[in-house]
Amino acid sequence: MAIPIYGIGTINVTKNYISYVITFDYFDENKEYYNLVRKETQKKNEEEKLKTEMQKQINGEKTIINGNYVFPVVKYAKIGFKIPKISYVNFYIEMPINLIIGKNTYENIYEETTAKYDYIVTWILPKCGKFVKIDSPGNYEFENNYAFLLVSKGTKISGYESLVFEIKEKCF
Repeated sequence: MAIPIYGIGTINVTKNYISYVITFDYFDENKEYYNLVRKETQKKNEEEKLKTEMQKQINGEKTIINGNYVFPVVKYAKIGFKIPKISYVNFYIEMPINLIIGKNTYENIYEETTAKYDYIVTWILPKCGKFVKIDSPGNYEFENNYAFLLVSKGTKISGYESLVFEIKEKCF
């Protein structure tokens, strides 16, 4: 069984969409994904199963932008490997949004937990955007239109995070 060991998320914000890629690295002692990559039908079945599982997890969360609920959709899950015993799964996710000129607030509400592995998330706003405030577990820093969040294994995660950012007039 593959065990998650690290996560990386890259979140791109545009006028009408947030699209993100989440990558989970796994220690795969039995080389399950390494062997699966060469079996196209079984690989596609596993990817569909992973996509469905991730969608169920996301559906258990509440995502709110500027006071409106939004519904992220997992578009794809793709399996690969770095070396035979280190595999990964990429999840490609999108959600429609309506940014406004001025202050925008992204909120995510989910079940409390403890981080089982380290992970980093990078948020990228349009060049005319600027992060103002972040309420998130772990350590973070932001400058202009980039924010970097790092959560270490063992960190208590409260189940709430928010990012406040501004979009300048004539941005789009």
